[in-house]
Amino acid sequence: MQPFVTGHEELIHDIKYDFYGKHIATASSDQHIKVFDFDAATTSWILNDSWRAHDSSILRISWAHPEFSSSKILASCSYDRTVKVWEEQPMELHGSGRRWTRLATLAIESYGPIYDVKFAPNHLGLKLGCIGSDGIFRVYESLEPNDLTNWALTTEIPILSQSLPAKSLQSSFAIEWCPSKFTKTEKFIVVALDQGFIYTNAPKDTESGEDGGHQEKYVKVCDLPEHNGLIRSVSWAPSMGRSYHLIATGCKDGYVRIFKATETSNGDFNIETLAKMNDHQCEVWRVNWNMTGTILSSAGDDGKLRLWKCNYLSEWKCMSVINTSNRSDSRSIEHEISKSR
Repeated sequence: MQPFVTGHEELIHDIKYDFYGKHIATASSDQHIKVFDFDAATTSWILNDSWRAHDSSILRISWAHPEFSSSKILASCSYDRTVKVWEEQPMELHGSGRRWTRLATLAIESYGPIYDVKFAPNHLGLKLGCIGSDGIFRVYESLEPNDLTNWALTTEIPILSQSLPAKSLQSSFAIEWCPSKFTKTEKFIVVALDQGFIYTNAPKDTESGEDGGHQEKYVKVCDLPEHNGLIRSVSWAPSMGRSYHLIATGCKDGYVRIFKATETSNGDFNIETLAKMNDHQCEVWRVNWNMTGTILSSAGDDGKLRLWKCNYLSEWKCMSVINTSNRSDSRSIEHEISKSR
């Protein structure tokens, strides 16, 4: 692992790789976004640019798929109740503070912070989802491919039965889109506090529609069960030819959970819990699948990164542990192997 100094003056809330893994964006309470470029010659990360992006703490950032623009596109959300869309200007100097320009500001009709924003997979078009403390999931879509300054609100789904106080410090809200392009319907997960919900779109009855046209609505098809605390992270695995979906969550109760979601003929899901791992023995903050959906990584309050893989007995076991000194902890690995025997 290669540590590098970001230069942020306060807590870093999010860090994301771009599609090709050659650029990293970071978001912080210091109200700045920083972008770093990977230098293959020196195997180091070089500052691309740093700019004050919001008027309050920035909680999440998301890269758009590169097919939608010749320049890189970022979205960010903040405690200032806005989502902003940014575009890189390659002709500007590195570190000038002008290399990234704001394309649009989505003034969310929410009285509280926006906790998560995420672009949808590219096969769904250029759209992004966001959720704030009012518990409403919103989808915005770019109306014109050649004009990324124009975004329209197309969906609003109340997730919570009641809104949180505007000054609430709860930040357990997350969005995850289904990455598979071979499913019949559009699917996504929205996490709110200790609950996770899977939604799918279904065509509305054209005969009942006022305009008689084809419209779409989103319906909740199932919940993610068994969580005994705030869900901090959710990750939907790439399908890679599976007939079912794998979904992982990281929870405040100390467990990493892996669910098997099987679609039924009527569009619903059957949810089965495949694994519950509490090796972190403390709060789990982030889970993420690799590109093939075969290895899951998790990070917790123990300051360690754990890698999980399914063995030939269909059991999920910890295959490696990386500690905060950025070196593989052989003693920890031996301990995990001995536990799996």
